[in-house]
Amino acid sequence: MEKTNTNQVSYCGFYCGACPKFTKGQCEGCKGDNPKCAVGYKACQVRSCCIENGYNSCADCDKFESVKDCRLYNPFMIRFGQSITRTNRRLGIEMIKEKGETEFVKYMTGKNWVTIKTGKQ
Repeated sequence: MEKTNTNQVSYCGFYCGACPKFTKGQCEGCKGDNPKCAVGYKACQVRSCCIENGYNSCADCDKFESVKDCRLYNPFMIRFGQSITRTNRRLGIEMIKEKGETEFVKYMTGKNWVTIKTGKQ
C-alpha cells in the first residue's frame, strides 16, 4: 500500500514533499507555528486567510467559484511568476477539490512536483 502524507499539502495547493527546502529539512511546510514552518512565506496572505477561516487549503473555501477569483490567492505577481515558470498552483487546488488530497499527493509524488507544470515536460 502506497503511503501518502496529506500534511505536506500547502494551503495554496503546493506539494511541500517535493520542495528542495522541505526535503533538506530547512522548512517544515506552511502548516504549523514553529520557526521552520513557512520559511520565506511568513507573510503569505493565503496562509493567514486559511488559518483564520479554519481551511486545510483553499480547496475548502466556498467564497468563490474558483480561486482565480480570489484577490488574495491570485495577485498579479503570482500570475506573472507562473507565466514565466509555466506552472499553475490553481490546478492543484482544483485537483484537490475534484479528487481529494490523497490523490493529489499521489499525483504530485509521482511527478516529484511542488506545483503543477503547464509547459512542455
